[in-house]
Amino acid sequence: MNKPKLIKIANDLLGYHREISEFYSDYAKSAGLTFSSLKVLSILWKESDCTQSLIIRKSFLPKQTVNTIIKTFQKLGIIQQLTESETDKRNKIIKFTENGRKYADNIMLKIEDAECNALNILGEKDAKTLIEVIGKYKSNLKISLK
Repeated sequence: MNKPKLIKIANDLLGYHREISEFYSDYAKSAGLTFSSLKVLSILWKESDCTQSLIIRKSFLPKQTVNTIIKTFQKLGIIQQLTESETDKRNKIIKFTENGRKYADNIMLKIEDAECNALNILGEKDAKTLIEVIGKYKSNLKISLK
């Protein structure tokens, strides 16, 4: 393919990524959250023995932003007092309170259902192809950016 075609495809891909992020941002607002706090909530919901450094690494959010969100979640009773990691005393484990788990389940299960529905409508074959192609693109991009 020629460069103008490739640039158009890359721009289309980035455009879809932005639009999908916008869907999550709109959902976050409807749940009374920011997009960043939804990212943090999602990571906490999916990861056991979650630490601030893990959230920073997975969310690509600045340390101060993550710290502010964690403090806000503590004030709201969503997460417990942080506890020291047994393997690394520098890291604190972040866990939900009982009410925080229910709160997160309510928000995250709706997202999970929407994602499953979108993939189900796509169909198993196309969903597998989508993942395969995006995986190849990701690998090629990583190599090309070195």
